Amino acid sequence: MSRMSHAIYFNRKQKYLCALDVDGEFYKYEKTRDKFTCIFCGVKVQFSRGKEHNDPHFKNWPLTSHKSNCVVPIIESQKEKYENVGEIELLVSTILPRAKRLDSNQTNLSVNRSKKAKVFAGKRSRKFIYSLINLLDNKNYFKLKPEFEELQLLIEDGSTIKLKELIGSQDEIIERIEQSQEKRAICILRGNTRSAQIIKNNIKIPLTKGNNPMYKNTQDFSLFIRWDYAEKNKEFIKSIENSLIVCYGEATTNEFGTQIEVYSIKNQITVLKKYK
Repeated sequence: MSRMSHAIYFNRKQKYLCALDVDGEFYKYEKTRDKFTCIFCGVKVQFSRGKEHNDPHFKNWPLTSHKSNCVVPIIESQKEKYENVGEIELLVSTILPRAKRLDSNQTNLSVNRSKKAKVFAGKRSRKFIYSLINLLDNKNYFKLKPEFEELQLLIEDGSTIKLKELIGSQDEIIERIEQSQEKRAICILRGNTRSAQIIKNNIKIPLTKGNNPMYKNTQDFSLFIRWDYAEKNKEFIKSIENSLIVCYGEATTNEFGTQIEVYSIKNQITVLKKYK
């Protein structure tokens, strides 16, 4: 039975609802539970809170299948290739945002930032990033294990991306940005952090650099927390300093360098190894 992280509500095609958000305000949707549809093929889907009310998602409406050309059941069928890997189900049911939608020329900077915060700072992001840990090889610099490299994830426009193309070190992420028409990239960054710097009430956490291109960390890269998100994140700063981390977000290059803007350390970043 196909599972999805997002659905359309009342045919509002420009607004995708996350299952975690529906679960958090279930009372708002309880009487209109038949108004959710698949974002790709438009068939009716059903919201479920999970067996123990701890796994919200959208699934097939009873006796209703996705259309034959829908990408959702095709992508989800990948989990059949793996045994006893619960993380795969969450990964293949997560629908990734398009970078272009998150930075619309028709809206101002604060609206764009608020939109991105909802995408990356929510509980779904935390579950998504935590589901990756068991797929990384702790004996090989926490790189993605070879058997999971070809796993494909859905993007909200119906295209797909291989997991190995989503995860990368700073040089790899910068290369993707340069190749992108939007000059930005949705990614999972793997890198080593240094101590945080305070710059005009903003928080910048640089990544370490090296001279050996083999490690793909020869270029400047940082995590950036804007002043209006600094207060809610400051208690977690020490926990991610001087660490090997993975961070889920949107990487961009601007006048301040290449960076991922962090809205929620708790939900966007996982520490793989602490050095101090």
